[in-house]
Parts: sequence; C-alpha cells; structure tokens
Amino acid sequence: RVPEHIARLLASSIESVERLDVLLHLRSDPGHTFTARSVATALHISTHAVEHHLAILCGRGFLTVSIGSDLLYAYKRISPSIAQVLTELEALNRLRRADVVAALETRDGKDPVRAFANAFLIRKKGDNDA
Repeated sequence: RVPEHIARLLASSIESVERLDVLLHLRSDPGHTFTARSVATALHISTHAVEHHLAILCGRGFLTVSIGSDLLYAYKRISPSIAQVLTELEALNRLRRADVVAALETRDGKDPVRAFANAFLIRKKGDNDA
C-alpha cells in the first residue's frame, strides 16, 4: 500500500505519526522558522512532545535550529533524493493518510525498545510452551 522506499524512510527516520506531522508542517513553509509552541498549537500536540520530535528531526538532519528569544526550527533539505521521497510522502499522506498511518503502526512491532520491554512481560504458566 505504501511504496517500499517511502516505507523505509518512515521506519528508519520518522517512526511516528506525530513526528511525520511535525516534519510535514515545517516542510510546508520551508522559508519560515517555527517555535515548538507554534507547531504544537498548529498541530494540537503537546509542546513537550513537539520539542522531542523537533530534537530528533534536527539530529537526523531534516531541520535546522537557531537561537533567538526562543529556539527556532526550519525545514532543511537533506539531499535531492530524500527531498523527492518526502515530496512523494507528502502527496501520499494527503491522498491516502490511512495507508501512511498503517505503515507507521506496523513498524511499531519492530521497535527495539518495545521488544525489550515485551521480554519482561509476565506470562501465565503454559502461555509459552516452546
């Protein structure tokens, strides 16, 4: 449902619907800078969550950050090939958001932190007969 190259970018670099929304919001106005609070207000997400997503996206090279009276974030084009994939992702998200969300949710099963946490789930005797 989602082309493989887009699914790879989602799984390797974006990882959540909120983070995708933050990235696409900043990408929609590449010449503009945003504060975490303005992004949080626009997307109806907590400022704390947006700050976390912005930090990760900066670390992965999708955004730049500058310091003014607040931290100011802006979209940064990484490479022509990634910019092209993001253009395709943006269009796919607009036309078939449910497919994009599903691709991100199926990725959750492969989350190493989740897998580690699941290793410590208490199971009743007989649940694991292997």
